[in-house]
Amino acid sequence: MENDIHIKTAVLHILDTSVNFPVLSDKEIELSGETVEFLEKHISKIFEDTNLKKAQFIGEVNTIKDICNALKEDSGRFMEVTRAIGVMTFDFMLKNIDISSGDLICCHFHAGNEPYLALLKLNYKTGFTHYVNQMEEGAVNSIIRYKTLLPSDGQKVDEAVLISLETDEIKLIEKAYEINGTKEFYMSNYLIKCTTDLSDNQKLKIIDKVTQKISKKYYDEDFDKVAKLKKVVSEGLEEKSEIRVDEIAQEVFDTNLAVREEYIQEIQKAGLIEEAIKVPEKLAEKKFKTHKIKTDTGIEINFPLSYYDNRDMIEFANNPDGSISIIIKNVGKIINKR
Repeated sequence: MENDIHIKTAVLHILDTSVNFPVLSDKEIELSGETVEFLEKHISKIFEDTNLKKAQFIGEVNTIKDICNALKEDSGRFMEVTRAIGVMTFDFMLKNIDISSGDLICCHFHAGNEPYLALLKLNYKTGFTHYVNQMEEGAVNSIIRYKTLLPSDGQKVDEAVLISLETDEIKLIEKAYEINGTKEFYMSNYLIKCTTDLSDNQKLKIIDKVTQKISKKYYDEDFDKVAKLKKVVSEGLEEKSEIRVDEIAQEVFDTNLAVREEYIQEIQKAGLIEEAIKVPEKLAEKKFKTHKIKTDTGIEINFPLSYYDNRDMIEFANNPDGSISIIIKNVGKIINKR
């Protein structure tokens, strides 16, 4: 079970480019109750993150892969290999100043019975805290801006890599930064050196973006097409916990074979080549349970997707002058929301 996380060893290396050198730890973190809980919570959240991408090592020469093999053969080399990763990462950050400073936590852990190496880059957050200044006349309490706060266990980690020491499979969350004048994913392209699949979030964004593009091109941004897309996807998820691109095309653009074909081709060109897409329950709940529309008069309406085409709840009527009337029905009470 991926949620059954057991931390074996962990170390924290400070990668603050304002200092111009990495502060590498000589000893592992003492795994107290609070620290273990902090790490386990973050790793569990990473496994479940909808931005998580699967990846595979590439290249005949791959330093991180060699490091993982060394750790697999001898877990006693944990400090040695994580210090090497810290130096590699910091050297790249120094050459590319757009990359956020942060603390690199390296963990050797088990998910179920599978051993992993985790690299959690905890980018610094800016916040405020109190400061006590002892003066001759007594203590003076003040508020100061603190620039190196770590994300709490309730927040998401911006950048993380989980590498199976059993299968070499990689799971990662990464951020794009400006590298040589272009926004790039430095973790997968330069440090880990791996090819990545699309995350669940990216797959759904592609479907949504292409649907709106085709809708704008052929149907003058018909909101009905986007609502219908969501309803088709929602119904498919309830039945099979997956969505099929060909079924979406058939349902949404049923009367036009040429548009259906173009829709599928555009999705494939965007990098989504899978016929069936598994969608996690949390993401399905977030993306496909409600639908939000905004009129050109500034009115916004957010309604349950199950109400779409249910004329007992909401009706969209086309008027002779080309305008649209929206009629919301069977309302028992209106609640003001701030």
